[in-house]
Amino acid sequence: MRLGLDAPARPRLRVEVAGRDRFRVWQETRPVLLGKVARGNYGVHYLRLPGYVPVLPPITAAVARAAPSWPHRYATWLSGGAGPLHTGWWALRPWRPSWAEAVWRHELAADPAGYLDWCAGWQGVLPMRPPPGTEQGRVKAYRKLAREGVLPPLLLWWVSGLDGWLLLDGHARLAAALAEEVLPPALELSLAPSPGQIDERIGHVTRNESVIAARLERDRGAGRPGVDGAARARQWHFGAVYAGVPAERERTRAWPLPGGVPAWAEAAAAAPPGWAADPG
Repeated sequence: MRLGLDAPARPRLRVEVAGRDRFRVWQETRPVLLGKVARGNYGVHYLRLPGYVPVLPPITAAVARAAPSWPHRYATWLSGGAGPLHTGWWALRPWRPSWAEAVWRHELAADPAGYLDWCAGWQGVLPMRPPPGTEQGRVKAYRKLAREGVLPPLLLWWVSGLDGWLLLDGHARLAAALAEEVLPPALELSLAPSPGQIDERIGHVTRNESVIAARLERDRGAGRPGVDGAARARQWHFGAVYAGVPAERERTRAWPLPGGVPAWAEAAAAAPPGWAADPG
């Protein structure tokens, strides 16, 4: 589903940048995640800080078993302003990794500090809280829902500066799904193109297609072989691109970090030794 918002101009959960290679995720009154892009743009160092608060209310077993429309329910909760929504267009849609369940474990950056290697193809999920133990009461309750097939979805936020997702809500549900060895359902929240941007991009695709179609017609008139197959392939490609434009993600919006690099460095004082040292 798509959401068009007029407010707020500055969300309570947001990305703030300092310089060309440093950023943080800010919630309410405190930083909850720091990031530093490695030299050469090979990856990003991250440091999760304490204090993050989930952006959705607790989901009871009764609500889960009622099987509501989760995108609509989550959109209603997020409209209360606790999450990253700001003025513009957003997409909230089902998300499934293209990998096997085992890769969920591999691509889950659960440590409080680490390095996300873009050159190695990292495009995973970064939890905003430490993973709870499987014997905690909430996890036990969600494990039962996972066995029943009614586990509420995780809420992921696509952050382009990470080239991955932040787990905004559902840490206990994720722990329950992994304990039950099932693939957790998830919804992805991302900034989406506006109607004007969609029209502009589709117009660009249409113009390119017209040029190629005219060239194929000239080739057909000249009796060149393989034109019909090429035309069918172009039509399929055009249809796929046309349908995919509304689903494109926009780059995550960021705000200037008050205090700049010194303020970022002050928060980074909590990092373990050697954090953010670029790999050799």
